[in-house]
Amino acid sequence: MTTFQQKVKLLQGLLMGEIAHTGPFYATVDVTCRCNIHCVCCLYHSSLLNIPSDGNKAIKDIPYDLFKRLCNELKAMGTRQIILCGDGEPFLHPRLFDLISVAKDAGFHVMLFTNGTLLEEARLKYLIDLRLDILKVSIFASSPEEYKKNYPIDSPANYRKVVDGLKLLAHYKAEKKSKLPLVTLCHPINKNNFQHIDAMVNWVYTTGCNAISFSPHHPFRGKYTTLSLSQAEEESVIFSLNKIKKQLNSLSIDHNIKQVLRRYKIGEVVWEKLPCYIGWLHATIKMDGMVLPCCRCDLPMGNLNEKQFHEIWNNSAYRTFRRKALTCKGLESMVKQCDCNFCGYVGDNVRVHNIFRWVRPFSFNLRREK
Repeated sequence: MTTFQQKVKLLQGLLMGEIAHTGPFYATVDVTCRCNIHCVCCLYHSSLLNIPSDGNKAIKDIPYDLFKRLCNELKAMGTRQIILCGDGEPFLHPRLFDLISVAKDAGFHVMLFTNGTLLEEARLKYLIDLRLDILKVSIFASSPEEYKKNYPIDSPANYRKVVDGLKLLAHYKAEKKSKLPLVTLCHPINKNNFQHIDAMVNWVYTTGCNAISFSPHHPFRGKYTTLSLSQAEEESVIFSLNKIKKQLNSLSIDHNIKQVLRRYKIGEVVWEKLPCYIGWLHATIKMDGMVLPCCRCDLPMGNLNEKQFHEIWNNSAYRTFRRKALTCKGLESMVKQCDCNFCGYVGDNVRVHNIFRWVRPFSFNLRREK
């Protein structure tokens, strides 16, 4: 199926209001809940939460056989990208490289998230040999001092591990004459680091990253409010982002500043202003086989240990979710299960909405129904 055909089928499903005529464009697979550090904003392992490093879940890692079966199904349904992340650090999955190999052999574009502290020589060379497409490295700091603020109970030496690991990866890529994996630095913005956003330009350049992705901090269901920015601080961030945009462009470093500025403009209550199309675009698969519409929604759609993915994709739970997500009133009814204020898919929703509103015979009322 071509990309154009897949988009046509997407619009057909949207017009019907609840049926998906193609598989998800991309799927996020949570490969493990184990983690070796405690990012202060992490929803699962923050030092503020007092949760064990391997989580409280009975199943710690996604089984290899389940993942392989999932890849075969998704490929048959037209899915193009697999995103490997998790409630923890993917490099702690005992068969991570086997998972990447299965996904690549199936023809998927594969993206891997990591905290960057385990980028050792053998692993880096293996990632290059496997032709991993994108490596996303998350770090909240531009200096050892900021690292300590955002990882208060972890070793400050981890900061150096991330820097050295990225430089080593750039070296091996040059040595092997490989452009892959492309490296994106993910830099969440919070109270502890917003004053030094401009320092990230040099940070990204000297470590050999291809791109940087910023993300605003928003409290997750009342947690981490002390890390939120005031209005004046947000204005300072907006000024800094506009300032460094030209610098990044001149260095040919990709960035998402336009999308981040849009996110600040929309504000926190996204569901009041924009429908959610994620039920047609994406699926999240947890370590235990549970299928969710997205990583910010706790509404279970089904479990791969009981049903095949294609059976879950258009079952009654998914159809109900899609139908509700298309209206503000429906989204409001789900905010207890879906943390839409923390939405990480605003860009995808805006892109789809800008097309769909002209295709559908009538426009959505984006204002909250009284």
